[in-house]
Parts: sequence; structure tokens; C-alpha cells
Amino acid sequence: MIPARRVFILLGLLTLLLALSPLRAGIAAVVGVADGALLLATLVDWLLSRRFRLSARRAWPETLTQLHPSSGEAERTRLALEIEAPRRPAVTATIEVEESLHPALARTPWRRRLALGPRRRFEIPLEPSRRGLHRAGPLTARVLGPLGLCWAQRRLLGPESVAVYPRMRWGGRVGRLLALAQRHELGLVTLDRRGLGGEIYALRRYQPGDPRTRIHWKATARRGFLVTREDTWERGRPMVVLLDCGRAMSTVEEGLTKLDHSLAASLALIRLAAGHGDQITVVAFSDRIQRTVRVRPSTAGLALAYRQLYDLEARPVESLYDLAAETVLQMTLPRSTVMVLTSVVDLATAEILQEALRRLRRRHRPVLVNLEDASVRRLAEAAPADSAEAYAKLAALEILLRNRDLATELRRRGIPAVAAPADRLALESLETYLEMLRPGPGARRTGASPHPDLRAAG
Repeated sequence: MIPARRVFILLGLLTLLLALSPLRAGIAAVVGVADGALLLATLVDWLLSRRFRLSARRAWPETLTQLHPSSGEAERTRLALEIEAPRRPAVTATIEVEESLHPALARTPWRRRLALGPRRRFEIPLEPSRRGLHRAGPLTARVLGPLGLCWAQRRLLGPESVAVYPRMRWGGRVGRLLALAQRHELGLVTLDRRGLGGEIYALRRYQPGDPRTRIHWKATARRGFLVTREDTWERGRPMVVLLDCGRAMSTVEEGLTKLDHSLAASLALIRLAAGHGDQITVVAFSDRIQRTVRVRPSTAGLALAYRQLYDLEARPVESLYDLAAETVLQMTLPRSTVMVLTSVVDLATAEILQEALRRLRRRHRPVLVNLEDASVRRLAEAAPADSAEAYAKLAALEILLRNRDLATELRRRGIPAVAAPADRLALESLETYLEMLRPGPGARRTGASPHPDLRAAG
């Protein structure tokens, strides 16, 4: 029972009237009778408001994804709420409804005061700002009695746990590359790549102009005429994604943490590699191995990978790149592509990372994808106003110079290294992976797409 404001106003007036009781006899008795009548009316009003029946239903979006500042999805992310009352209610009531949403789902709770008809439907805008599993609070309603004296509060729906996933929808070139990968997985198109593949696709009769090196001599001997083999690109190649979840990845970039950007880019990379049929392993690490996920190149496998990785959080510890490298070396994998997604912001980290990549180079094909720190770049480009800002600018310039030297040294040793800002991280990761598919040892950034469909996608 929650008294309405009208009750307190009436009680205040009766109190003022009671102050006049010394001037005239009988006023106190009248005030006492009025108080009793008011309390009785309030109780009756509460009983009537409790009889008002209500039911509600929530309809969450099929998948809630973390909003990106440039995704343009804010208007499409809505919670549908349906509140139903009796078609012929016993009393006419005013209702206040409150949906207590977690701050990671909406900035403020949703409240409405309304006079219900038989059924009302609302769409509540959501702004999922953080990944992970969040608890949406209960849906509560207050019904004001017909006398307007008392509210009856009830819970229409209980709390629910809602999962917010990393970014899934991409526009621009990244979206087109992922669409091509999905169509290739479903067998709707053929992605012919430049260069010669290493896996036999089919045999056919020799045609004038075919290279002699493509003649299949055993099939020729069996059939009595020249037979040429057609090769395709090898599928099912192993790839490992090393995802840094250490202290440096907790910095906020464009409203999201570095880990948010890196995880979204990693999942986009997984989707592209799965469309190619690769065998993928994701290792999330900080000062320990936080998670190891093997991804099957199928729709179910990708969905499982999202469910297993969506709630990763950056830990306030230094990342042990040597531990991550040792974990990969202990896996029973053939020569694999190892994509390391991290952000180098101090000199000691650069030395440890470089040594870890050298160790990986002995058995695998490591690739460094370095997320640039926007705050460091802003400090390096800003004009200092005092000595403190001058020292900060000097430190930022030293970090940028060390990152450039690190990339130069790695490329000299045959290890591709890419640095990208947050808004280009996914695209650079995908294009670096596609360059690794080119024939020949290692991968060199030549600016050419490995197949015509991907050139058209640009």
C-alpha cells in the first residue's frame, strides 16, 4: 500500500483545521471522524486497485550485440513490451509502469504513466554498452485506485539474464568480405584465387596451352590420353588467434575498450577463416591462459564460439606473451598461421612480444596485428603547453617510434606486422589473413586481393 499525494494533502488540511479546535468546540471531534473516514477510504481504494488484473510479456531482440559508435544500429535495438488488462475492468485505474534495466542495457530505467485499454504495446530503446551477461530487473506496476487515494504495487515480470554479444554486423568492405565468406561456406559461389593451388580439385583432358607441369602422368598412363589436373587452394589449414586480455586492452577507444574492438575483429576473422574451411583455435591470455576455444568451420561452430568468447574481460595485469607462445608451441598442430591481436604501449612489452614471435617463427607463421593507442597518438601530435605535457609528448613519441622499429624488425625476420586504429582493426586483420593465403612463403602486403570477388568487394 502506497498512499497517493492526495492523501497527504487532505491530512495536512485536517491538521490545520485541528489547530483551530481551541477556538471552537467540536472541531476536534469532526477532525477525528474525518481522519477515520480518510483512512477507511484509503483502505477501500487500495482493495479496489488490487482487484485490477494485469499481465505483461517481454520480447527481447533475437540477439543483443554491443553497439559500436559507427554501426548505426541504435534505432533498431528495442525491447518489445506488451501490457494487457481486462477488456471490461471492474474499475478504471491509472497505472505507472517501470522497467528496471541494467545500466549496460539502457542508460536509465523506463517509466510510463498511462490509462490502460485492453492491450498496450511499447518499444523500449536499448543501448547495450557492455558485453557479457547482464541481469534485467523486474517489471513493476503501480495501480491507482478509483478514488485516487492509494497505489497498489505489484511485480508483473521477474528479473531476467540477458547476454550482450560482441559486434556481429559489419558494413563497408568488412561486411562484403564476410558475406563472400558465408556464401562460399554455403557453396553458392566459387572464389577463384590468383596463383596455383596445392590441392587437386579435378582431372580433365589436356587442352592446347595447358602447362606441362599440370599433366597427371599416372592418369594419362591409365587412360591412354593426356590428362591435366586442376588444383584448388588448400582448405582446412590450421590457424590460431592469440587474443590479448591484459592491462593494455582495458583502455577505452571510441567508447569501447580495446578488448571490445579486438574481440569483434577476432570474431570477424574467425568467420572469414571458417568460410575458407580453416581449423581455428582461439587462445585468450593475460598473465594466464584465460580461455582456449576450438572453432569448427560451420554455422553451429561459429555460434558456439560467440557463446564461449562474448564475456571475456580485460584483467589489470601484464600480458605474458611468452606463456601464450609456449601454449601454441605445445599444441599438436602442423605449421599454422598465428594471428596475435594486441596493443603495445610500453617498451618492455615490445621486447617480450618480439622474442615470443621469434619463438613462434621456428614452427609457425606468426602475424602481429597491433591496435594503435589513440591517446598516445593524440599526445604525440599535440603541442605541449607546459613541461609536464612536453614530457608526456616525448614519452608518446618514444612509444610510437618503438612500435615502428618493432614492426620493421619483425618484417625483416619474415614476420608480417600491421598497426591499425580501432576503426580499421577488423579490416586490417581480414586483409592480412587473405594475404597469408597467397602462394609462397610468408605474407607480404602487396595491395592486391587474392581473388577477383574480393577485389570487387573493395
